[in-house]
Order: sequence, then C-alpha cells, then structure tokens
Amino acid sequence: MSTTVTAAPTLADELAALVPVALHGLSQMQDEGTGLFSHKAFVNCHGQLTNCGANALYTAACAIGLQSVPGGRSEPHAGQTRQALGALVRAEENDPAVMATTLWGCVSAERAEAPRLADVLVARAQPQRWSSMQLGLALAGLSRWIRAGEDQGGRATYAARAIATELERRYVRPARVFAATSGRRSYQFGMTSFASQVYPILGLCELAEATATEPSATVRHVCDFLVHTQGRLGQWWWFYSTRAPKVIEGYPVYSVHQDAMAAMALLPATRLGIGDYREPISAGLQWIGGANELGRSMINRRAGVIYRAVQRAGGDADGFAGWSRQQRAAAHRAGLCGRHRPAPTALEVLQECRSYHLGWLLLAAGMAGAG
Repeated sequence: MSTTVTAAPTLADELAALVPVALHGLSQMQDEGTGLFSHKAFVNCHGQLTNCGANALYTAACAIGLQSVPGGRSEPHAGQTRQALGALVRAEENDPAVMATTLWGCVSAERAEAPRLADVLVARAQPQRWSSMQLGLALAGLSRWIRAGEDQGGRATYAARAIATELERRYVRPARVFAATSGRRSYQFGMTSFASQVYPILGLCELAEATATEPSATVRHVCDFLVHTQGRLGQWWWFYSTRAPKVIEGYPVYSVHQDAMAAMALLPATRLGIGDYREPISAGLQWIGGANELGRSMINRRAGVIYRAVQRAGGDADGFAGWSRQQRAAAHRAGLCGRHRPAPTALEVLQECRSYHLGWLLLAAGMAGAG
C-alpha cells in the first residue's frame, strides 16, 4: 500500500493563495473616470464593494503591485496600471511618498515620464523634513531608478545615500527601532510605528541591491527586534517605544502588516542574507486565515477583500492610528511613561478594506515568487 506525501505549502504558496482575492478586489476599486483607486471600500448588503474616496498613494501602491505578479503586464491588469500611472503623472503630487511610488511604478512600466519624476524627486529631496515612511519609500523609488541603469549623472545615487544617512541617524540604539521623524518631534510621545520600520528596511535593502553594497547592521538590528517582539499568534504589533526595546501598543493589528508589509521588508532582508525571516512571515499569514484573537478569517474571497484589522472595540478607523480620542490619549500616556498598554478587554474586526493593502499584497507575492 503506497502512501502519498503532500509537501507542506511554502511561503510562496501561502501568498499565491491570496493573489486572486487581491486581483478581484482591485478590479472593483478603481474609478474608471479618474484612474485612481479608492481610499477604502465596504462590502454592502448585496455582497458587493462600495468605494469611498480616492487616494493617490494607494493608487501608486496598486500600480506597483499589479506589475509584480505573473500576468501583471497582460490585460486587464496592464490596463489598470496604465490608468493609475496616467492619473498620478497628470496630478503631479508633491508628497514625496507619492512621487517615489509613482516613479517606482513608472520605472517598472518603462514609462517615458520616469526621468522627469526622478529629477523632481531628487530636486525636492529634504531628508530631515520627511517622515521615516516617506524616506523609506523615496529610497525604494530612487533605488529602482538606479537599478534600471538610468542614473547617468549619479544625482539619484547621491540623493539616495543622503536619505540612507538620515535614516541611520534616526536609528535609536537603546530601543532598536527607527524614530518616526527627525529631531525632537521623534520623541514627542516616546513611540514609533511598525510602518516606520518596514518602509526604511525596504528602502535600505533596495539601495543595497541597486548599488551592490552591503546593507548596514542597523537593518539586521531592526528586523531581529521586530521578529523578537512578534506576538504568539504571529501579530506584528503597531507601536513600539523609542526609549526601550518593547511594544507600547499592539492594536489595531492590521491585516496589511500581517500578509504584505512584513514580507515587503523581511523578504528582501532574507534575500540579502541578513537573516532567514520566512517562518515569522508565515506566522503572520496564519493570523489572516483565522489563527487570530477572534478565531475568524479576515478574508472575504467572494467580495475580494481582506478586512482591515482586529482592533480594540470602539476604535476610529479614520482617527490617528485607528484609535478613538480616548484610545489615543491612553496610548500617548503609555508612551510617555514607557509602559505597555494593558491587553484589550474587547476586540472587533474592522470590516473595511484599503486598496493599498491589496497592492502591497501583490508586491509581497511577487517578492516570494508567487502567482
């Protein structure tokens, strides 16, 4: 009697299983008139998506993601990408994160606007004024331009190294994290976010690959810290102390962190030999599937969404950090006092979906070789 042995799913397999969900969702979240993707969407009583608003940064993330998986250059996904990038180029956004991600998308799509976008981003570079998230994305966008072999005068490389230097300055050695901003503002509340770690890691890894150099030891320190503090259910927590190496506030636990953003940072770090972070990434993906605090899958395949977060009951999805005013005050008190907030007594699923989540998920899947 023969026994069939089924191979355990790889990280690429796990991410590949979510690609159809993301593509289905994005097919419904783009405005045909403007080309922009929605700020967020809800599942209505008929099981269909209702979109709210438009968002330039989210649109750029979607354009990048749609080009990152196999089939992304064929219709209809290529058509969505053309519409999105066309809208962004016409809008000429001043936000460095939007400029950088638009550049990234245009480089990937080999659009004629890429040289001008690179020149504008370099000319407007103000590393000390930008948030760490903006710096990380600017570094990623410029690095993609450098990797394309188009930085003939070296201006983009010079600007990218200046950005990397500023990020290194923001590394808080006692806490093992990047501060969210520069100077005194970065310590205003004694906290920094998961996003303020992910985007700098991504940018610094992209620069290392673009310039064929070794990433700094700072990247390893931050990656290892994030993994060390990961929750027992695979949660990537929301806010960390800038005074000591610990979590200040875990909630909301965002789905985009679990299946996309952690992978966007840790897969490039793994590829560069900084560490092997595949198991922690996989643990985050299990949380999405239902191995979470509420024992509930965050995936609605029929509608094409992944619900946004598990949050403290009564949170404000559009408030600062997804908190209500009372929750924000409590988190700030915890940050100022350097202590972890108590575990929540009640949790709920935030039943909305942001388009950038699906875009970054596609990027993560592409990084893992999924499709």
